[in-house]
Amino acid sequence: MKKRNRQKLMGPLLATLILGGFISQANAAAGWTDFGTIIELNQNPANGPGNELLFMRISVTTNPSDPGACQNRDGFYLPVTTDLQKRLFAMLMFAKASDKRIRVYVTGSCHLWGYAEMQGLVME
Repeated sequence: MKKRNRQKLMGPLLATLILGGFISQANAAAGWTDFGTIIELNQNPANGPGNELLFMRISVTTNPSDPGACQNRDGFYLPVTTDLQKRLFAMLMFAKASDKRIRVYVTGSCHLWGYAEMQGLVME
């Protein structure tokens, strides 16, 4: 194969490999966990760090968030400010009170304490 033809093929191939790598990393960092039960809910006091967030631990074995940034594999957090987040909060309270199994959608963002941000919820 001539050098010119190889160069024509290598550009698109290299771009596909690079972009493919970025896409797969983004998809691996966000997505649904498996089902588990709520182990713990944690709301820090008004004057404590992280007081604007609800932290929780859920007995999941699959967490698609980045393990390098979200080291607490069963840990999740949720700000409770928007209507969506308030509905998620109500669902979490019901799931805890009724011992229902849940799965959560993680965004790929991680809190500095190693918890993954949740943005969706399915309850069995």
